[in-house]
Amino acid sequence: MPPETGAFQQEFSLEYGPHLYGIFAAFDDPAIHEIYCMKAAQVLWTTALLAYIFKRVDTEPGVFMGMFASEGAAKKFVQDKMQPVGAATDPISKKIDFSGSRKAGTSQLRKTFKGGSIQLLGSNAIWGVKSTTAHFVFVEEPDDSSENLANQGDSIKLLFERPKRVRKPKKILGGTPSVKGFSRVEQHIELSDKRVLPVACHDCGEKHVLDFDNVVCWQNEEPTGEPHPIFQYHRTELAVYACPKCGSVWDDFQRKENIRQTVADAIAVGDPYCGWVPTFPDRKIAGFTQLSELYSCLNGVGVVDMVESYLEAEHYAERGDDTKKIVFINSKLGRAYEYQDGREDAETLREQAKHDPLSQHKEKFVPEGGLQLTAGIDVQDNRLAIVIRAHGRDRRSFLIYAQEIFANVSTLNEKDPAWSELDKLIFSPYEHQSGKSIFIKSVSIDSGGHATDAVYDWVLKRQKKYPTVKIMAIKGSSSTANPPVFSHPSPSKALKHKNPEKLTKAEKKGVKLYFVGTNQAKDFIAGQMSLNSRGQNRFHFYSQDDMRSDYFDQLLGESKIPGKGGIKVWKPKSGAAVEFWDCEVYAEHAARALGIHSRTEREWDDIERVFKQSDLFADTTALIPKEGEAKPRERRKSNFKRRE
Repeated sequence: MPPETGAFQQEFSLEYGPHLYGIFAAFDDPAIHEIYCMKAAQVLWTTALLAYIFKRVDTEPGVFMGMFASEGAAKKFVQDKMQPVGAATDPISKKIDFSGSRKAGTSQLRKTFKGGSIQLLGSNAIWGVKSTTAHFVFVEEPDDSSENLANQGDSIKLLFERPKRVRKPKKILGGTPSVKGFSRVEQHIELSDKRVLPVACHDCGEKHVLDFDNVVCWQNEEPTGEPHPIFQYHRTELAVYACPKCGSVWDDFQRKENIRQTVADAIAVGDPYCGWVPTFPDRKIAGFTQLSELYSCLNGVGVVDMVESYLEAEHYAERGDDTKKIVFINSKLGRAYEYQDGREDAETLREQAKHDPLSQHKEKFVPEGGLQLTAGIDVQDNRLAIVIRAHGRDRRSFLIYAQEIFANVSTLNEKDPAWSELDKLIFSPYEHQSGKSIFIKSVSIDSGGHATDAVYDWVLKRQKKYPTVKIMAIKGSSSTANPPVFSHPSPSKALKHKNPEKLTKAEKKGVKLYFVGTNQAKDFIAGQMSLNSRGQNRFHFYSQDDMRSDYFDQLLGESKIPGKGGIKVWKPKSGAAVEFWDCEVYAEHAARALGIHSRTEREWDDIERVFKQSDLFADTTALIPKEGEAKPRERRKSNFKRRE
């Protein structure tokens, strides 16, 4: 390890990284073709990767390929790591020319040697090697790599196709995670056997996975003097690790010795994992996880440093700046950071619904508080997803239906089961707790991505057939100005000047297209769900016996995370289905179109009064002004006293 690397100026020793024994064992195992690692920053992963690359060059040459987030990151890897370490390692310096001379087939990102070559590239250039066969491929920091390269697919998947035809392929991926649900290294780890490294306590002998929750940092019992601006009265220099089994205190020296001894004992008894324990031993992919800096045995990396980083992160987070907290969780703990939006996890939401007395009605039944129905429809290539909600006073709402209809929906056909089944759901009466019938009054159907022509045709025909129902073809707004959930379509300049060449597809068909302010809609729905978690039940569901098992998972399929410029935007999590989440957005758009969000108590009273007198609840919206109409003027009070 030469001076350029910063960590050592000597021959590398696994005393500094005893956890690497198990990782090297997986690298060397011919039966293991894929190795993933989700880790903290200072755990010697890059050093381990270099060691394996150079071992292959020396003992098992072939074509090797490595992918980085960008070409600049690949060049930095060569300049800061590969070149100085390779040049300082005699067997490698004799086989690879690191002098910088441009011999045939050699460049900064391509090194040739007898029997093979190493080619490094940025994730945006993987298309250039689509036809190249490689014996060994690796990905550094996958969370930064391109997800969809020139519309040709995921760059990692494209790289992992390269060793497909070799006899003993090896695919290695490792990096620090970013945001939970969006981290690509976390996504890969979930497919693996998820190995952890339990460490034995020197006092009680019991093993546990090292966790920052077991770190102890004392405060002065009787604070005196001025507090530290960040640490306050914490004595960070006295921070230690405590065994959760017996309470034994480990200083940094003892912590490192315990890790080394645990691994040495495992190797001594012939443990092929060298102390690591697979959580799912039947899975064929080796995955190393929960590898925080607590496992680092490097000089200068220890509990005191971690505690000071933690206190600093908490200090700024309390003041609204969570950037340091993100770095601490990602780079120190090796975990993905989870943005909180007030919503609970899916299992908690299910439990809350089970105990909510207003979420016990059966599917397609409208409880007493539901006074008007809206529907949101998401269109996919092979199915329609539908959510129906009943809305009432104080923005309280009740889920009435959430299911999918599977069929080929790309063309409109009166006999097609998808569209005919949709008609039954949207235009049939629903049973209300009062014993009366209630009809859907507003429908928003997605036309933005799938079966657009079929959606337009359905909307046009149903608008004519059911004039009392507000049926809208919608599309999510791409505006960065954060538009309102519902807004009236703007008049087309092309229509005004009768310029057919500038007409949109919707305008040519005569469809009025509504744009949905999805960001505000999702903020509202997430807010309703967070109110539920605080005991203010506003967003109700129906009986769990009738509920789809994936409904709540889909409601959590997106998170609001920082996008370009640091502005938080809603983004789908990796591999998550979000059809019902989108349907809830569309059902809310349909509700805003009716003006439900701005109803007065008097207007709700009028709806209830007519409802109690009528068998057809569909007629109650006659009391609410239609689109473009002014509200009825209230009788003005006289300024004169009434004569006796």
